[in-house]
Amino acid sequence: MLNFDKIKQAGSLMKQMNNLKKKIDQLESVAETNDGSVKVVVKGTSSIKFIEIDSSLLNENSKNSLEKNLIKIINEALKKAESSSKNIMSEVTGGLNIPGM
Repeated sequence: MLNFDKIKQAGSLMKQMNNLKKKIDQLESVAETNDGSVKVVVKGTSSIKFIEIDSSLLNENSKNSLEKNLIKIINEALKKAESSSKNIMSEVTGGLNIPGM
């Protein structure tokens, strides 16, 4: 026999989770080098929104430094975005890891 209350609760939970997912999509996490020469903004969905590079780094001598800074800062911004997303989702799921959310 179907329990309509449980089905209704599940529907409500899914609606809340979809609303939180929209909220996560609007999040932005920022990471930058100590001197501010490289800045990366990552959206809550873990996609890069933009990268800002100080023009002083745009010469051939600093290519390796720029590449290393980009890797470091992108990884830091992605970790921040993931952490923020997990915090928001745990509000509804109570810490449960639900696939796809």
